Amino acid sequence: MTNESSPTESVTSEPPGKIHTARHSFAAGAGVILLLVFAVYWPALRGQFVWDDALLVLKNPLVLGKANLGSIWFHADFPLTNVALWLQWRCWGGQPLGFHVVNLLLHAANCVLLWRVLARLEIPGAWFAAILFAVHPVGAASAAWISEMKNTLSLLFVLMSFRWFLTTEDARGQTDLAAGHPADSRPENQKIESEQAPGRFRRAKKLYCLSLAAFLLALLAKTSAVMLPVALLGVAWWKRGRVSRHAVWRTIPFFLLALAFGGLTIWFQRAAIGTATVQTENFFGRLAGAGRALWFYLGKILWPLKLSAIYPRWTLDTASPAAYLPALLWSGGLILCGGFRRGRGRAALFALGIFTAMLLPVLGFFNMYFLALSRVSDHFQYLPMIAVVALVAAALRTFLKPPAFRGTAAALTLGLSVLTWQRAHVFRDDETLWRDTLGKNPGAWTAHNNLGCLLAQRNQLEEARRHFEASLQINPQNADAHCNLGRALSLKREFAQAETHFQAALQIKPTGADIHQSYAAALLQQGKTEAALVQLREAVRLEPTPAACLQLAGLLFGRGAFREAAAQYRQALALQPDSLEALNNLAWLLATCPDAAARNGADAVRFSERACQLTGWREAGPMGTLAAAYAEAGRFQGAVDTAEKAAAIADATGNPQFAAMNRQMQSLYRAGQPFRQPAPGAAR
Repeated sequence: MTNESSPTESVTSEPPGKIHTARHSFAAGAGVILLLVFAVYWPALRGQFVWDDALLVLKNPLVLGKANLGSIWFHADFPLTNVALWLQWRCWGGQPLGFHVVNLLLHAANCVLLWRVLARLEIPGAWFAAILFAVHPVGAASAAWISEMKNTLSLLFVLMSFRWFLTTEDARGQTDLAAGHPADSRPENQKIESEQAPGRFRRAKKLYCLSLAAFLLALLAKTSAVMLPVALLGVAWWKRGRVSRHAVWRTIPFFLLALAFGGLTIWFQRAAIGTATVQTENFFGRLAGAGRALWFYLGKILWPLKLSAIYPRWTLDTASPAAYLPALLWSGGLILCGGFRRGRGRAALFALGIFTAMLLPVLGFFNMYFLALSRVSDHFQYLPMIAVVALVAAALRTFLKPPAFRGTAAALTLGLSVLTWQRAHVFRDDETLWRDTLGKNPGAWTAHNNLGCLLAQRNQLEEARRHFEASLQINPQNADAHCNLGRALSLKREFAQAETHFQAALQIKPTGADIHQSYAAALLQQGKTEAALVQLREAVRLEPTPAACLQLAGLLFGRGAFREAAAQYRQALALQPDSLEALNNLAWLLATCPDAAARNGADAVRFSERACQLTGWREAGPMGTLAAAYAEAGRFQGAVDTAEKAAAIADATGNPQFAAMNRQMQSLYRAGQPFRQPAPGAAR
């Protein structure tokens, strides 16, 4: 069996020329992997944000100011990923290209690290396994989807932890070997190793700490890495044929971290699920589902066709013995491999055992929100698929002669690359993704709802309506689809039907702030101001977003509730300090409202000057507001000059009415009088 060893390890035993060649070989191998990753995922680089990408970036707690670098660790079960996305947002804002590049670089780095880890384990075909992992289309659900940077970032630290742990074990093993011979009977080279043992032990201790730290970072990126300690014990068995007590003790800190973060994830998932029911099966029913899922995942790795963002959610007849057959067959296969563990079954047992363990958290034994959509997903097996890919590569490398192996490897690489290229195209935008999903799974109610939203935004209301109705036919408890259908019907001025769906949405999800806000907008279309005000106040109470606060403030301003409107504008600014709309409107209210108790000239100047700074002093609206603010603050000459500038900008931009209004107000400012907004008829 020909193994691919690391060119940078055991360097002291290799001549300099060979070390130099090995390093060039490593660089070439890594370069090929990098180029191949960017080649097959080239369509993703031109892709947009899809599904919940924009939510994780633009509604990131760090971006919204709901968290800071000290508190982010308690907002989700992937805080490190949140930090990574926030840092990228600060670099290139809402442009998806930068996020895609980083995600592909992480995927490529994972492939290179996988190569070195497999080589360290002396797995045949290690580089080919990394190539297969790089171009496998199942990986597109992580590499081409920005949201699943959780996977690529977590796996990076998993592989680093794994590699450092292996190095630790090797260093400790050499130390123990050197220390196990009497000094007089040891060969000279072993005496030298014995003298070097303390240094090796210190290095092993340092690497062990690095391995544990990398595992912690992997868990902070995504807690799907919780099964790494099991894999470490599996490696101990693979290398020595047994799991020693010493190996168990060394993995205990890893298990403790895994248990802590696993419990945290369960807590977060319960909060995300709320009162919804994602699965009703008991333990044995979930065991039956787990068996079917294992075969599904293995099948998609070995035959990666008809991949989908949301697979059909199969039902389980737990009363039928046939439902448990997949789990029994899987268990039987592992037992059979165990029976041949002293021969060729050993590699299969090692790979399939780790594959099973790594998938365990997502097999349905624990409730997760995604299980309401489907029992399986490609992005769940980004890390577990490594075991199967390595087994396939090792089998081909071992049992095929070199010419046949090279031909098979080239054919597999080419075929998988074509499939991944096609799959990357699917992730280029939301419409392509959802139409592809519905083509393979017409029962994907989430896809119907999301596609309906896209069509409604393009004013294709009739087609959007059909998708919302299809979503509700599949899942009548889909509050979002009820709300979206209500919006579409409101735009078609079918208010009676729209109200039915808004009320149904609120009955299912009474704490849905966005539903209250949408309902308010529909009520305003009908002129039902009082009812809209009730809905808006509830929306702001439940989730005070800048948009909801601004909408409520505008409604209150129009009704003459100036002090309450000012409070809402201030709340919007607290959430989004550079909101131009909030700055300008609040400044105008503070400068011109007829309620003397609500006016504040100094604040009006401060807010309007900030609005002018944000617009580069080149927009007429903020300049006109600043003129009114100067007048309220008693700075009448500044008000006259600024009003003239606002009028000039308005003339230059084709807004003669606004120019005339500012010149009319100049006469007030010259007379030492501020401008007062007329009190609305509904003032109170």
